[in-house]
Amino acid sequence: MAFSTARLPLRSCRILTHSSLLLLLSLGWVQPLWAQTVMTQQTPNLLNPVLASKNDLASLDPSLLCDFTCTEVSGMSIERAQELAMTIRQKNVTLRVDQLHCLALHLSKHLVPKNLDSFPVDMLPFFNPDLFMGPQACTQFFSGIAKANVDVLPRGAPKRRQLLLAALACQGVQGSRVSEDNVQALGGLACDLPGHFVVNSAAVVLPRLAACPGPLDQDQQEAARAALQGGETPYGPASRWSVSTLDALQNLLAVLDQSIIRTIPKGVTDAWLHHTSQEPFGQWPELTTILVRLKRSAEEKVCPPGRKPQVVEEDLFFYADWELEACVDGALLATQMDRVNAIPFTYQQLHIFKRKLDETYPQGYPESLILSLGHFFHLMSPEDIQKWNVTSLDTLKALLKVSKRPNMDTKVVTLTARYLQGSGQLDKDILDALAGFYPTYLCALSPEQLGSVPARLLWEARPQDLDTCNSKQLVVLYPKARLAFQNVSGLEYFKKIQPFLGGASIEDLQALSHQNVSMDMATFKKLPVKAVERLTVAEVQNLLGRNVAGLKAEERNSPVKEWIFQQRQEDLDMLGLRLRGGIPNGYMVLDLNSRREAFSGGPHLLAPGLVLALTRAVLVAGTLN
Repeated sequence: MAFSTARLPLRSCRILTHSSLLLLLSLGWVQPLWAQTVMTQQTPNLLNPVLASKNDLASLDPSLLCDFTCTEVSGMSIERAQELAMTIRQKNVTLRVDQLHCLALHLSKHLVPKNLDSFPVDMLPFFNPDLFMGPQACTQFFSGIAKANVDVLPRGAPKRRQLLLAALACQGVQGSRVSEDNVQALGGLACDLPGHFVVNSAAVVLPRLAACPGPLDQDQQEAARAALQGGETPYGPASRWSVSTLDALQNLLAVLDQSIIRTIPKGVTDAWLHHTSQEPFGQWPELTTILVRLKRSAEEKVCPPGRKPQVVEEDLFFYADWELEACVDGALLATQMDRVNAIPFTYQQLHIFKRKLDETYPQGYPESLILSLGHFFHLMSPEDIQKWNVTSLDTLKALLKVSKRPNMDTKVVTLTARYLQGSGQLDKDILDALAGFYPTYLCALSPEQLGSVPARLLWEARPQDLDTCNSKQLVVLYPKARLAFQNVSGLEYFKKIQPFLGGASIEDLQALSHQNVSMDMATFKKLPVKAVERLTVAEVQNLLGRNVAGLKAEERNSPVKEWIFQQRQEDLDMLGLRLRGGIPNGYMVLDLNSRREAFSGGPHLLAPGLVLALTRAVLVAGTLN
């Protein structure tokens, strides 16, 4: 009897058993030869007759598309394997891991990148990322990976690490800092980001790790715990957490230790445990158990007789954590910070000491204590420093001296800003104290204070140091940067001056347009609107080079929108980007230098002055009169 796919009453993918095959054979639904082959395994290389036939796979029942072996895939032509992969994607068929792997392996031999969007997304992690070189190819590949379930590969597998490194390289990530866009583009691979990314980009990495399936590895746990203890995270210091914060922590609850649990307001943990226990199945039963255990162990205990210290000494190193909590007084620590720094207390013990000091000085530490903090300063968060009143240059110098280590940038910025708020002057003594640091503090200075910054200091500035500077600050910094880099030319000059271009003049942008710099759109969007408006279409095209196509995506955003309004439509059309909003052909633009404030009652579509477009007919009529 001929094989008939229409008569198979299967609706889901499963492996047929021996008895199932006998039943189908008896009903005449399976070719006898195929059934005999499967049951006796006398000819294991015979292809699945459904997939080997010339039938259009798209016409088959989805249940017939998932019962194939790797041996059968290896015997297919590339065209048939592509058809199978595309049909599986179209019909949303779920495959086993081994099937995904062997299908990807077979297709890799003659892979056409444009077909990626037609393949099952869960098959993509099995492709070698080296097959997708170049910005466009790798971006297409990893946009598919971001939608895939990367857990088809086990955590810690070399293949997953290879994919993560290739994805970061594709996005241009260098070092250990990632943006929120980077994390979103990584998809499930973001769950594999090592601890040093957690340390340097806690604000964007921690919320992603919180939602990752399965436990974090030890490196990630330690980094996440340190970040949560420091308070420099989207969740803030534990002392300000709420029930909703604990809900948001999800997977990160497992990294909490006693030092963090003690800091959470008691009413918050009680309320969270109560509402979690009321849920039908418990939202995170294992994590709830951990929190209950840690909370119980962190309950306040009474200091045993004779254990309250009168001096900070080595014996405190051997106290249990609960004894330090119960016996050590914050005022004692404040007067003997030199002893605290001299004894090799554990990180856990130092956090207990910090908590005792915070309880003693809830409004902020006195300057006498701040001056003597020494290496204890490393435990402070920017929120802690914001409470301080730093008036002494000696205090600033003392803390900057111990801050020359990784991950102190934010604290240095906050500390410098607190000092300048008191003195108001950025003098040579302060600049000397800041020597040796990256100028992360530039955007914390006022335009007046920035006037005192020497041009040579800008040689040390990195792009991320200027991310939060506003236009007024960049107007001050840009001429200083030009002076600093005056002996550099070509692309090296552009690379150095690029972060400062938010303060550039029209003349400087015109000069850059002749230097083949191929400015990226991110930099172009930060240019001064008034300068961009005056650039011609040819100048913008030269300035952006290969990135000119990015204008289309930004045509409704500043400064591209304002620039389009000032260009003739016929000039814009020459770009071939379908930009709309320019001055219609046959119109003349008269700039009457009228200020837009005079028309504050209506929308400001044209800038900087009032721009009038008059038809030739009107102009002719005017001349006749």
